[in-house]
Amino acid sequence: MMAMASASGVRSLRGALNDMFWLLTVPLFLIVLSRMGALLSNEAVIGLVLGLALLMTAGIWLRAVVRRRIFLAGAVRTESPWYRRLRGGPLMALVALLGAVPLATILVVATVRVTGPQLLVGMVLNVPLLVLLREFWHRRLAGHAVPRFRAMLALRLALVVNLGLLFLALAIAALFQTYPELSGLTLVEAMLSEAGRQEAASGLLQALMQLAAAKDAAAWWLGQQVLPGVIEPGLQVAGWMILLATDLLVVWSYLLICASVLTLVHWRAWHPGSHSE
Repeated sequence: MMAMASASGVRSLRGALNDMFWLLTVPLFLIVLSRMGALLSNEAVIGLVLGLALLMTAGIWLRAVVRRRIFLAGAVRTESPWYRRLRGGPLMALVALLGAVPLATILVVATVRVTGPQLLVGMVLNVPLLVLLREFWHRRLAGHAVPRFRAMLALRLALVVNLGLLFLALAIAALFQTYPELSGLTLVEAMLSEAGRQEAASGLLQALMQLAAAKDAAAWWLGQQVLPGVIEPGLQVAGWMILLATDLLVVWSYLLICASVLTLVHWRAWHPGSHSE
């Protein structure tokens, strides 16, 4: 009995290390992108965004398939023709791809624009955390979830918890970050000034970076209006909420890519169709 438990523990550790190895490719790729992204051409930027969106789509689609299968298992008889029609196919994958494209764009722009190490370091340190969270939920669901759905349900729970923890860490780091002084400028001047600092070989990427910079400048400007009677405190809060919402989208985009990498690594084991219906 102890030998079996030991063998199971070794397999679990080996699997966790294998997952970490594959997941580390994501932040390492983003670190390279942060250094070289501004040199890419328009064609390379479009190809990069589409490639990342396709990668995201794999994970998004499979999680959507699991949701649909869980619904069908409780609502539709397996012998019904509608069971097969509603299982999830090309249309569901297309919807997932359409949702992945803007998220991939946000991640590329944010990565190229990154100036401090907090985001990229956080992504690297997050790799073992995501793996440990998935292993934790996989064990916790052992006596509750249907076996063919357990792996993807564990991943979904790990993503939600990981999103909250990573976002909280970035929000705390943002409190100690130094921001440009914009209180002496008008809102339009602040936005134009920050947008003018963005440079990239790709006109498309530069335009996206300028839009992101203008948005950041607007948030910083609102957050720095502290003179009594000049602006309502609610607008200061709104400014910082804009920044936090953007960080949330960046973090979620990163986690979706990580989830998709794990999904591809474990595709045959995690796909509900690989188990007996």
